[in-house]
Amino acid sequence: MPATLPAAILFDAGGTLILQDPVELGVRLGLHIDPEKAHRAHYQAMAEYSDLRLAGEEADWDWWLERYFTLLDVADPHLAGERMKRGFALWNHPLDGVVDAIGRLTGQGVRVAVVSNSDGSVRDSLGRAGLLDLFEFVIDSHEVGVSKPNPGIFKAALERMSLAPEEAWYVGDSVFHDVRGARAAGMAAAILIDPYSLGPSDVIRVASVAEL
Repeated sequence: MPATLPAAILFDAGGTLILQDPVELGVRLGLHIDPEKAHRAHYQAMAEYSDLRLAGEEADWDWWLERYFTLLDVADPHLAGERMKRGFALWNHPLDGVVDAIGRLTGQGVRVAVVSNSDGSVRDSLGRAGLLDLFEFVIDSHEVGVSKPNPGIFKAALERMSLAPEEAWYVGDSVFHDVRGARAAGMAAAILIDPYSLGPSDVIRVASVAEL
């Protein structure tokens, strides 16, 4: 990781700042969802998804959901995935250490904002997680009409901050969407949230936002 903090850090939301609430998810499905197992399942499914996409294979949100529920040993992962296909509203569980980490960064003069692929609900999700007010602004792909890894969504955030790409880092949990997109946008660093060391060795990896 670069030794000097940048002028700004842009963050992904799901898997970086927040996760699906395992309690609410279990209520919706009528199942017990183990929080630790759900935590690992998120990152494992995301790593496998990225590997497929980078290899040119077909995979989408439905694929990720079914793989996630398979890793949770849900009896019918396809049915669970279908029921949760519009489950963005469940992304309201803040990850440990995020509030303190963002506070330390902003205390050192680093500007922070969120750039997320979502369905228009990410701002509400961050609000329910108690994180929304920590950030200068939120860009939701549904609202701007362009999604990661398209470099345009990163550049839109940088233009809003009046910063050049080399003045900012991006932090996210997907090699395909986040690392690839941030690199294509020319950002100074693309950092992967990788608590289980599942990502490739040529990527800057941290276990959590707290490590920044």
